[in-house]
Parts: sequence; structure tokens; C-alpha cells
Amino acid sequence: MENEQAFHKHFAEVYGARWPELHAALLKEPRKTVLQNPFGLEDYSLDAASVYPVQNLAWEEGLVCADFCASPGGKSLAAIFAARGLGQWMCSDLSPARVKRLKAVLHDCLPTEVLQRVRVLQGDASRWGMRFPETFDRVLVDAPCSGERHMLEKPEELARWSAKGSKRLSVRQHALLCAGLDSLKPGGRLIYSTCSISPIENDGVIEKLMKSRKDQFSVIAPVASEGEATEHGWILLPDICGCGPIYFSVLMKLS
Repeated sequence: MENEQAFHKHFAEVYGARWPELHAALLKEPRKTVLQNPFGLEDYSLDAASVYPVQNLAWEEGLVCADFCASPGGKSLAAIFAARGLGQWMCSDLSPARVKRLKAVLHDCLPTEVLQRVRVLQGDASRWGMRFPETFDRVLVDAPCSGERHMLEKPEELARWSAKGSKRLSVRQHALLCAGLDSLKPGGRLIYSTCSISPIENDGVIEKLMKSRKDQFSVIAPVASEGEATEHGWILLPDICGCGPIYFSVLMKLS
């Protein structure tokens, strides 16, 4: 109960008078969208907000894309569907169980000739900057985050919430973002995204990158038909959009 009260106090300070309505919206099922499968296999349903980070990858034919934290696979599928399978993808996740789930989703939704251009790895993507330096044209870092919507669905997780937890996660998120930047080719585009409502895990991580890598990238104005701007990106919140939360920032690596 004490942690739950601290949770509400913290986000009431962040969102002010908006918090009661936002909290109520977080308890509802988000609006879904269905990714129509261009290959005649299974379609894929996901939170409607999740497509916006992928749209901002600005995909072009023949590019090489990395999805650092890909499971369960919705954002990877959105990118592959949009490109009609024309490109190469490297999809990773840290957990063997999540990698197994990712492989099952890709297998169900992609034909063999496309699957041959999708490499799935299990491991710590924060090491990819050293393992794959300047390799990718596009990088998606959909980072592990607090996921407050899911936390509110599970009292046992809410009971463990603390603001310090967000700060600890932001260290991991920054490490993934640095690896993403290092693995990106000059002129390439990186999308950083979370499903968190915490500024610590969103704009705060971009601010950390600005301090640690200030001359290596620029922030690009995001494109989205709904949601609202933040200092360094864009966020879709369910009290306004009926979907999300999804935060994302669009970065371009400088040469």
C-alpha cells in the first residue's frame, strides 16, 4: 500500500491535474490495430501506438535493420511488412523464453524467403556496439522499461514500485542506446522507444545521451498523426489517444 501511494504521488507530481484521468485510462485495454500481412499468412494485432516508432524508421528498400529488444515481435513485423520483406533484419532479445516467443511469431507471419533474411539472436544487445560497429542503416531500441500500464494490472509488481527503479532502468536504457548509436552507420536513423510514462526513462535517457555523445547525433522531429510532443521526442498517452503509452525519439547519427 505504501508503494502504491508513492506511485500515485510521484505521477501526480509529473502530470498534475491530468493524472486521475490518465490513471483511469491506463486501467483500460488500449486501442488495437491489425497489421495486414502482405504475404497472405497470419495478421498481427498490437497496441495502435506501437506502429508510430516503426513508421519513423523511414524505411527504404535494401536497408539493414536491427531490433535490439524485439520480442514479442510486433514492431519487427510492422517494419518487415512495410518493406514487403525487402531488406535484412537482425532481431535480438536477452531472455531465451522471449527469443522462443519471437521466433514463433516470425515463423507464423513470414514466408520462408523472408525468414531467410531475418536473423534472430539471443543475448545482451548492449554489447552490439562492439560486436557490430557501424553495421546497420536503421536501429530500433524498444528498451525494457517500467511499463506502468502492465504494473497497474499486477498488484504484486505495483507493490515493488519505486522511483529508484526507474533510475536503475535508465542506466540499462542508456547502455542500449549507446550500443545502438555505435552499431549505426553514419547518416543512419535510430528510434528509441519505451512503453513508460516516466520522463526519467524517456526524455531523461535522451538527455543522458546528449551529455555522453553530444557530437555524435542529432534529434529529428518525429512524425505522428496523434499524440503530443515532448522535449526530445513524442508520446502517445491513453487519456488522449485511447492507446499507448508509447514514447519515442528519432535520432540520426552524424558522420
